[in-house]
Amino acid sequence: MNILGIDFTYFAVSDMQKSITFYRDVLGISLAGLAHEGKWAEFEINPGTLVLGQDFDFTSPGGGTVALAVEDVKAAVEELEQKGITLHSALGESPVCYWAIVQDPDGNGIIIHQRKDKTVG
Repeated sequence: MNILGIDFTYFAVSDMQKSITFYRDVLGISLAGLAHEGKWAEFEINPGTLVLGQDFDFTSPGGGTVALAVEDVKAAVEELEQKGITLHSALGESPVCYWAIVQDPDGNGIIIHQRKDKTVG
């Protein structure tokens, strides 16, 4: 088997509308589409897709984490704080990146991430 990359990241959610509002209005990610009677939402984040699902039996809410690349993690954190979002983990730094962690309405981890070399993916 040759793994080529990530096609999508899936988070199980308990309230689809509340989660769509968080990802679309708070994080600013465009909703690409809904399927399965509104129980499956896709957000295109090139080069991947973030999928939210409600009431599927293969997973339960609150167990996922995804790292979202941003141009300026400090500016992103300030924007999130202005929107009333509390950081789960303060701004951090490693030899290769900067990050902060927030949570969506179900407790899924969202790592706001910036590589020092400005690459993505």
